[in-house]
Amino acid sequence: MLSVEWIPKLASLDLQWFVELAMNNIFWVFAILMITFVYNKKFSLRFFLIILIMIFSTVEFFETAGIVILVGGFLFVYYIIEVILLTFTENIPQLQGKIPFVLTIYFFLMIFLYSMGVF
Repeated sequence: MLSVEWIPKLASLDLQWFVELAMNNIFWVFAILMITFVYNKKFSLRFFLIILIMIFSTVEFFETAGIVILVGGFLFVYYIIEVILLTFTENIPQLQGKIPFVLTIYFFLMIFLYSMGVF
């Protein structure tokens, strides 16, 4: 329920809660910062917040839908195909500027396929 819990904390300006959340999840803070740098080539607070909202909404959706993702098999298939997809999109001039869009579509497609039991 983290995706709903932060709203009253933000409204009351409870900064201590946000600092404790970040310090207790320091790995995820740096992982999301790295995602921001990989996709955007620089730090952008707007892009960082978009990634956070996307992750919170995805986790909340899977939590309420009762879907369990077994990480090992999913990540194996996901990263192997992502390397192939990145190589493909970097070599096509029409897709070179659209790599973040292609990877975002690929992410949601893989989550959908994996939750349907394809893999």
